[in-house]
Amino acid sequence: MSKIDGYSVYQSPYFDKTLKNGRNAAKTQNEKTGQAEKAAKKESVELSEGAKELLKELQKKYGDMDFFVADYSSAEEAQSYLSRGTKAYSVLIDPETLEAMAADEDTKQQYIDQIDAARTDLNGMQEKLKETGEEVTRVGMTFDKDGNVSYFAEVEKISEKYKEHIEKGIEKRKEEKAEAARKEDAATAHTPGKVKKTTVYADSVDELLKKIREVDWDKIDAEEVKESGGLFDFSI
Repeated sequence: MSKIDGYSVYQSPYFDKTLKNGRNAAKTQNEKTGQAEKAAKKESVELSEGAKELLKELQKKYGDMDFFVADYSSAEEAQSYLSRGTKAYSVLIDPETLEAMAADEDTKQQYIDQIDAARTDLNGMQEKLKETGEEVTRVGMTFDKDGNVSYFAEVEKISEKYKEHIEKGIEKRKEEKAEAARKEDAATAHTPGKVKKTTVYADSVDELLKKIREVDWDKIDAEEVKESGGLFDFSI
């Protein structure tokens, strides 16, 4: 499977011991260079003027969503784009689907209705997860070249010790003035904790919720978190 980002081009040794090794090295370099060029083309999507205008319209209409337009063929490739999102929701659309929306008003409205419904359902899903200890850090949907929609969620589960530390930080925010709270944050910024992360995909929001609840966290390695301010906002 090809990656979207970070290709490294093979560099042959300065001195090849045999002509065969030199030819193999050149072949490998050409193959990897071709892969890098292919990835670069995926990064640069050519859109019609109509599709560009539609993208601007969607970005204006949905201020809480990051929209990405890219040609992708796997969940891993899709994730490389979706992970760049900084807003409440991320939406990845295949260029062919965006062009179809721009060319036909009924098709456009069909997908907009799906986006509206998904935003409502995903918000409700996150509310249901609050009581179980899972923290949904990024959520959204993808539309492939055939117009099929799928949903994803990046989920974290923190240790009870770190959860207690976060809750104490929030309480201190409520009790102390802003300046005193900032000093408290600085003093406790390196409190250690553990967090586990995973990404879940599904064909519906209900299925997404089910899969999140069925995640086997025992099979996921925990990462140490040292800075409380890096992942959690104690502000109120």
